[in-house]
Amino acid sequence: MVGHVLVVSGDAEVATMYGHWLEGTMGVRTSCVPTCADAEQALERHGADVVLVDVTRWQQWDECRRLTARQVAPVVALTGWVAADGRFRRRAFESGCAAFVAKPCHPRAIVSILHRVSAGERRLVLM
Repeated sequence: MVGHVLVVSGDAEVATMYGHWLEGTMGVRTSCVPTCADAEQALERHGADVVLVDVTRWQQWDECRRLTARQVAPVVALTGWVAADGRFRRRAFESGCAAFVAKPCHPRAIVSILHRVSAGERRLVLM
């Protein structure tokens, strides 16, 4: 069961949108932070069941790697970077992410992935 989702996005409006939608749909508590470094600090202070990272910059893959190395909460990569050869999907899994979600996608699909990841499933792909 997902009780708390930590949303990471450099775009405050995007983070707020996902946060509000997840709270309204899933009835979970969300926190929003702008970077994975902030997510590390938030996880230490408040914890989370799942971390949803809106990957928009190349450096965020390395940030995801550092975040997943802490093994505090599974990380879901949400990104518009999609390639037919699967290189971004592989990059997400090499970075330790539990799931790769391609944008655009319906928010209900994100909810489903978050539930599955919190239940222990890994290497999930939604395209």
